[in-house]
Amino acid sequence: MATALIFGASGITGWSLMRECLVYPTPTTFQRVIALTNRPLHKDVAFVPADERLEIYSGLDLSHKEQVGMQLQSIPGIHLVTHVYFAAYTGHGSSYQELKRANVEILANALLTVMPLCPRLMFWTLQTGGKAYGVEFHDEVDYNPPLKESSPRIPQPHASNIFYYAQYDLMTQAAQGKNWTFCEIRPDAIIGFVPQGNAMNMAQGLGLFLSLYAAVEGRGATVAFPGNEEAWNAPHTDTSQDLLARFHIFASLHKRQDEISRRAFNVADGPPVTWREIWPGVCEYFGLSGVGPSSSAQDQATGAQWVQSHQSDWASYEQQHGLRPGALAATDFDFMTAILNIPFRRDYDLSAAREIGFEEALDHVVAYTVAFDRMREARIIA
Repeated sequence: MATALIFGASGITGWSLMRECLVYPTPTTFQRVIALTNRPLHKDVAFVPADERLEIYSGLDLSHKEQVGMQLQSIPGIHLVTHVYFAAYTGHGSSYQELKRANVEILANALLTVMPLCPRLMFWTLQTGGKAYGVEFHDEVDYNPPLKESSPRIPQPHASNIFYYAQYDLMTQAAQGKNWTFCEIRPDAIIGFVPQGNAMNMAQGLGLFLSLYAAVEGRGATVAFPGNEEAWNAPHTDTSQDLLARFHIFASLHKRQDEISRRAFNVADGPPVTWREIWPGVCEYFGLSGVGPSSSAQDQATGAQWVQSHQSDWASYEQQHGLRPGALAATDFDFMTAILNIPFRRDYDLSAAREIGFEEALDHVVAYTVAFDRMREARIIA
C-alpha cells in the first residue's frame, strides 16, 4: 500500500493533492496521506474530506533543516512513505538570486530529511513551471511556442536566474544510485482555490475583481477586459489545480517508470485558448457581459487599479454578502494584472503527457467556474 507525503499542502497544488490522493486513481490507492504546511491549517477549515487517512501537520519551516528533521521524525509511521509530492515554494517577490537560494534550500532540506527517514520511497514529483522556458526573458532568448519539454535550457546569463534548473540538478544528484526516482512537472498559470488565499492565484484575484465589479456596477453590466490588445489575442494554456494534482499522482504511479524517470512534463487543461475566447464565459459566471479591451481611459484601468479605486466599497461588499472579511485586502491583484497583460504566446505542447497515457482535459472556462464555486462555498466571493 502506498503512503503519500505532500510538501506545501496549503498551496494551490498541495491543497488539491490532499483531496485527490484520497480518491485518485482509486479511493484505496493510498492508505495514508501526510500533508505538511508552514502556515497553520486545520482540517475543520481546510475544506477537505473528513477522511481519517488524511493527516495535516502545520508549522513546518523548510528553511530550517534541524527543525524539519525533528518534525518529520515525530510523525508516526513516517518511514512508510512511498511517494513524495513537492509543491512548496517561497520567496515570492524576491530577487532572482534570493529566489534561487531560498527554493533550492527548502528542497535540499526536504531531501536530506526524507531520504534517511523513508526507506520505502519510490517516487518524488517536483513542480516547476513556465519559467523553465525563459518566459520572463522571451525577447532575449530563443523562445518558440508551443513550449516543449525537449527545448534546451536557456543560455547564460539568464540561465542562472532560473531556480528550477538548480532544483532539477539537485534532484538528479540526490536520486543518483537510489531505489527511487523523480520527474519534473510544469504547469502554466494554475487556476484553483485555497482556503487561506495564495499570492500567485489567478482565480482568486479574478474572482474577487469580478464579484466586486458586479456588486458595484450591477449584474448585467459590461466589463472590458482589463488587459492589453496583445494579451487579448495571445494563446495560452491554463492549468486547473485538480487536473494538475492528478497528473502528479498519475506520473508517480506509472507502471513504466523508465518512461517517466527524470523527465519533465507540461501539464495544462487542453489546447491553446485566448482571452478573447474565454473572457465572456468567465464574466458570465457573475452575471456580467465580458467584452474586449476598451479604448476609453476609464475602462483601460487594470483590474488592480479598479479594485483599489473602490476600496471604500470593500467593507460594505463583504458585510452585505456575509463574506469572510479581509480577502480583498490580502489578495495580490498585481499578479492578476501581470497575467492579464502578457502580450505574447506561452502555450504548451502537451504531447509528452499524452504519450505516457494522460488524456485528461478540461474546458478553460469550466476550470474557472470550479474555482469560483469553491470560493463561494468558502464565503470569499459573492
